[in-house]
Amino acid sequence: MDNTIRTAQVLGLTSSIFLSGINIGASYLTLPILYTRPTSTSAPIFHEFYNRGAVTLVPLGLFSASCSGLVAYLFPSQQTLWAVAGMATFAQLPWTGLVMMKTIKRLNTIAASNVEQEKASQEEVVALLRQWAWMNVVRGLMAMAGGLTGVWAMVEV
Repeated sequence: MDNTIRTAQVLGLTSSIFLSGINIGASYLTLPILYTRPTSTSAPIFHEFYNRGAVTLVPLGLFSASCSGLVAYLFPSQQTLWAVAGMATFAQLPWTGLVMMKTIKRLNTIAASNVEQEKASQEEVVALLRQWAWMNVVRGLMAMAGGLTGVWAMVEV
């Protein structure tokens, strides 16, 4: 097997699994800390948390999906598996835009304004954070599906 294919396989599946771990870990390990903080603290922290994630995780998701797509193109006998791996990892981007963005925008609106922080109840912010957390787990599971499909493809070789 060509070194280019093997490198793309390893990079595609490991980056996808890494991405999955970051997303799921954020929902279970980091975000719950904000549930007990005042809105004036939790919303701005979420805003920074979200922006840092967007800057690093979107390119990582695109990189992973691209690696899997390259393997699908260069390795015709496993084209379907690697295409599925790439699409599963890529799917988190439209999921974010179509499903999660309303929650993200509301939290970021609250974070950006002292007036909105005073108007928003603690219960609303916690509900939004919890909603974002489960949607983020789904996003992480998409990346995990991509990574595990890549692992499956490599085992089948």
